[in-house]
Amino acid sequence: MSEAAAEQPVCPRHPGTVTYVRCQRCERPTCPQCQVAAPVGVLCVDCVRDAQKQARPVRSSLGFTAAYGKPWATYVLMAACLGVYFVAPVLLGRYWFYDLGLLPEAPDRWWSWVTSGFVHFGLLHLILNMFMLWQFGTQLEPAMGRVRYLALYVVSLLGSSAMVVLLGSHDSVHGGASGAIFGLLAGYAIALRSMRLQWTNIAAFAAMWLVAGFFVGGISWEGHLGGAIAGAAAMALMLRSVQRRRRP
Repeated sequence: MSEAAAEQPVCPRHPGTVTYVRCQRCERPTCPQCQVAAPVGVLCVDCVRDAQKQARPVRSSLGFTAAYGKPWATYVLMAACLGVYFVAPVLLGRYWFYDLGLLPEAPDRWWSWVTSGFVHFGLLHLILNMFMLWQFGTQLEPAMGRVRYLALYVVSLLGSSAMVVLLGSHDSVHGGASGAIFGLLAGYAIALRSMRLQWTNIAAFAAMWLVAGFFVGGISWEGHLGGAIAGAAAMALMLRSVQRRRRP
């Protein structure tokens, strides 16, 4: 190799690539594969990664770490409900909802406390719940962050199942995402109230559907009530935790 060739600048990540472009931050040579466009010039991938590590997470108006991008957690929950509705009958047979649904007379079937939240008794039941989950889940998930959002959903689901076991008729089978969704509704109302925004409309909507369950057959009012109580309590505790950390 000639002396002139040895002095040519090469990319640290790709020593065989000669480049005369330098990173605006560290001033090392950076090849086209390692270049990231910046407002002025380019940065190398190493400097971009270091800057991302040092960047402070963006907080939502609730004080939680915000979630960016599409509401994937909500989409996954919806996909799980759809998958159970269409696949479970094929795998488990005609009475699949007894295998996955929650039976108040058999609380020791611990798995059903969770699987019942993905069981739906008809296409209309599924469509209504998925619309509600999409409507409110896609608003809460970005504001809460995916981990807290999923925690709220799971706590609401378990609270719904617990109330069904306590108050549900022993000759019934319960299922549906509505218990967890009622938890999201109640949590949403608590969040709006904490920000001094209009929250009574959400609360009234949830209360209307809750009361309807007492008079319309086939609606698990026990699950709705348990989910709402658990969701409201979980959101209140999360908000209190954030407020304590904010205090000097």
